[in-house]
Amino acid sequence: MPVIGCSIKSIVAERKKSIADIMDINSVTRVISVEEKEIEIASKQSTLLVGFEFDTEYRPEIATIKYIGEVIYATKNEKGILKSWKEDKKLPKDADIEIKNFLLKKCLTLGINISEELQLPPPIVFPAIVPKSEERTK
Repeated sequence: MPVIGCSIKSIVAERKKSIADIMDINSVTRVISVEEKEIEIASKQSTLLVGFEFDTEYRPEIATIKYIGEVIYATKNEKGILKSWKEDKKLPKDADIEIKNFLLKKCLTLGINISEELQLPPPIVFPAIVPKSEERTK
């Protein structure tokens, strides 16, 4: 089932020093809470409110962008997910992957504008057009 909503509660971005010649950009998503949430769309539907933190770090200690928020996740396995979370603070693999893929798209897209304002490279690598080699044209 899908992520049906997302709310960003906080964005903190900080540039600590100049860009280094060699720099590593790394993004990490952490689920920090899971709770039951009843919403009404066409009819009442049980969903999960999943709290998250998403950090993008520019290393070595150049800059950080941190997001804190919640996603609303619709599932038929609500009880199983809640049980798994209460027992070991982990989501089942399929839900974890679906939520984290959504957050990667959402937060990295937001990070493009934030990184531009901080005069940093974007947090994702864009494809580039390269000229065809002469050998290919012959």
